[in-house]
Amino acid sequence: MSKKPRNKRKARNSSGSNSDNTDSTSQCKVFKPRGPSEETEKCLSVSDVLGQANAVLYEDSKEDSIDSNQDCLDSSVFVEYSGGDQASKMADGGKAEPTLRDVMDCMKGMSERLETMERKLGAIESLERKVVDFEKEMKKVWVALDDRVKRTDERVAKLEDRVDATDIGVGLVDSRVADLEKRRQQLSDDVSYLKAQSMRNNLLFTGIEEDASSGNEPPATTERKLREHLIQKLKVARETVEAMRFERVHRTPSQPVRGKVRTIVAKFTFFKDRETVRRQWPELQGTNFSVFEQFPPEVVEKRRRLQPKLKEAKREGKRAWIAYDTLYIDGRAVT
Repeated sequence: MSKKPRNKRKARNSSGSNSDNTDSTSQCKVFKPRGPSEETEKCLSVSDVLGQANAVLYEDSKEDSIDSNQDCLDSSVFVEYSGGDQASKMADGGKAEPTLRDVMDCMKGMSERLETMERKLGAIESLERKVVDFEKEMKKVWVALDDRVKRTDERVAKLEDRVDATDIGVGLVDSRVADLEKRRQQLSDDVSYLKAQSMRNNLLFTGIEEDASSGNEPPATTERKLREHLIQKLKVARETVEAMRFERVHRTPSQPVRGKVRTIVAKFTFFKDRETVRRQWPELQGTNFSVFEQFPPEVVEKRRRLQPKLKEAKREGKRAWIAYDTLYIDGRAVT
């Protein structure tokens, strides 16, 4: 039983020694592809086939092809050749030559890797197209925004110009309004002065009894009561009172008020007679009667606002009085 393997080993060694004397091409194993093929038989080793395949698949990098070829040869796909008794191995590297099935499995793995890469590249191309489309849309948006911003800037510039022009107009209007206000105030003062001049000869008398038996006291009755009041209460000489002339004597307001005595307004013909009566006002102190000058409402309001200062100056022992609408303290006008 042990002689048969030894004889086979001798036969194999003798065949190997005979093959050394032949041409170097005889060392190559003749490989016939299984299945239909148009190519003729060639003397190619499996490593050469793998090298050419890698060169075609990975022609961009020779180093990667060499490493891939070496990994493919060293992978577990290629099993070591061993005979029944594992007597010897191949003389070209100690490994058995891979079969066609192993090569096809390796090629199938490469094909799957290529398909995966192609799918990834397709996805990248799709993303690239989307990015390009997005960039186009963004450019359109930017163009629209830029156009809108330009139009807005133009409108803002126009509005600013109009606002500036309006500000100038408002300034002119304000100046004119201020001037008109000054003129109005001046006219108001002039009108008040004219009113005061028209009332220059007027005096107001309060507290004189009113005869309302006839509904409204006649002017003649009012003048008679006023003359008696001047003689009895103001201590003016009868001859002087009888010589006085009045343009008009009446009560105000025009209609009688129940439970209230109306004021008498007396317009003297001569200012000298009015002053004679006015200077007698101290005679009415401590009584229910009073006499004072008549002024327009605007002047009356100004004189009312000056009353506190007038009283304070008199308490301090200063000489103070109000002339028309001006307060004088020790001969100086106080505003």
